[in-house]
Amino acid sequence: MLRITVAEMETEQRWTLEGRLIGPWVGELRTRWKERHRAQNGRTCTVDLSAVTFIDNGGQRLLRIMSKEATQFIATSIYIKRVLDQWEPSQKRGLRKVIYCFFGALLGGVVAPLSRMQASRKSTLLAPSAKHAPAVVGTRANPLGGKER
Repeated sequence: MLRITVAEMETEQRWTLEGRLIGPWVGELRTRWKERHRAQNGRTCTVDLSAVTFIDNGGQRLLRIMSKEATQFIATSIYIKRVLDQWEPSQKRGLRKVIYCFFGALLGGVVAPLSRMQASRKSTLLAPSAKHAPAVVGTRANPLGGKER
């Protein structure tokens, strides 16, 4: 069930949606939007999604269309905010992905060789030398060394 309330004010047209924006209710909102939104006469349009509990894919597509018509959304739940955040223009997402890949490659190209270089230094420092024989602490009879009693 979806409840749609439209408040007409001098400077704003506010749509308040309550319930689940799914299936047949998406079609109902689309129809009402086409009828009422065209007659806004330069006012700002705000859609309050604070009382919406779920949005299916069709509802997301409709809200995306509404957002392209300079609609502002009000969302208080984390779920609805997440749905709205996914609409970020793909160019920005693509740029962000390129930046992350660049820094990942940079770190991989700098950090990995440094860690390999440090590991090779440690192995050469800790490797036994052919000149020195290993130190013997004790014998089988006396593993701790020292004088036998």
